[in-house]
Amino acid sequence: MRVIDADGHVEENPITFSDKYFAPAFRAQRPQVVPGTEDGLAYWMIDEQLFPRRVGRGCNNLGTPTSYQGKPVRHAQRKPDTLGSMELTSLKERLQIMDEENIWLQVLYPTLFLAYPLSCNPDYVTAMCDAYNRWLGDVLSGQERLKWVGVVNLDDVPAAVRQVKEAKKSGAVGMMILGTAGDRLLDDPSLLPFYEAVAEADLPLAVHVGWACPSINNLYTHVYPSGVIAFSMPVLMGLVSMMSGGIFDRFPSLRVVYLEAGCLWVHFILERLHHRFQHSGKNLVNVVSRTAPIQKIEPMEYVKKGNLYFSAEIEDVLLPQVLELVGDGQILFGSDMPHGDRERFAEKTLRERKDISEAAKTKILESNPAKFYSLPGF
Repeated sequence: MRVIDADGHVEENPITFSDKYFAPAFRAQRPQVVPGTEDGLAYWMIDEQLFPRRVGRGCNNLGTPTSYQGKPVRHAQRKPDTLGSMELTSLKERLQIMDEENIWLQVLYPTLFLAYPLSCNPDYVTAMCDAYNRWLGDVLSGQERLKWVGVVNLDDVPAAVRQVKEAKKSGAVGMMILGTAGDRLLDDPSLLPFYEAVAEADLPLAVHVGWACPSINNLYTHVYPSGVIAFSMPVLMGLVSMMSGGIFDRFPSLRVVYLEAGCLWVHFILERLHHRFQHSGKNLVNVVSRTAPIQKIEPMEYVKKGNLYFSAEIEDVLLPQVLELVGDGQILFGSDMPHGDRERFAEKTLRERKDISEAAKTKILESNPAKFYSLPGF
């Protein structure tokens, strides 16, 4: 078995936004890595705002930046990963870490772009997304074992459509969004051209955890509960809005995965959707006709079509029940390498579970991600 890590990460660094990749019009205000005052950490300075923002209203906790002036910052020093591995300045070092953890192929996601908004200037954010995609397209060109997904700026939908097309040409195997488009839900009509572009490109779409929704983010002043609700709940919101808003009806070929929120929520959300679909369709609609559901079929019918995927954490106690509910062909494994809260040797831990069949383990670790990302040779 060749294990496929469906959700690894890269830590952005100054090369990401260097002249080689960043639009000339915004080079004078490019994101800069600046040192912390006394904490031994470093921060991104973007529009004179610091990221990550670990304290205060709207707080978040990102792994990037991992270095300042070529030296690892305090939180990076505790990791087993090298700077070269985390920042992709040494692909050899990344592959070495993967070999240690028995991962043959890894699909890489961003870190900085898990926070929203990075700027209130849509053109500037578009330039940041473009630079990130160009950087990975360049660094990972021709790589057999390291693949990547592109990022888009949904605050500029025409640009997002272009970014889908350019990312595919540059070698991306998918596109990533967060669970909301800021304070808009993922069924917002303005996003339809984006979905059309993703479907036309035949790229899978990943809805990843992240601080996606300012209305939720700004409820929190402590990163601990923010990391539970503001970080994870938008993934659930993403599934609900895409299903209830008819996105899966409009784009039946679209492949979508919901990443890094574990799978313990799947039963809850699908049951609640089923309950409300029945209530609105059979009862409430007789009182107020406009309450009729937009989606055309029962929630589980979309799952049975085989286009919806879910990632699992290796310790998810309900994983056997989720496999029974959605089938063993739609669950993916993600290591979260090199983020600080990941479990090392996660593949081994999953293999050692006694409550999952060997056939299911093979699908989760290899055939399911190969099918989702349309990876050749698997």
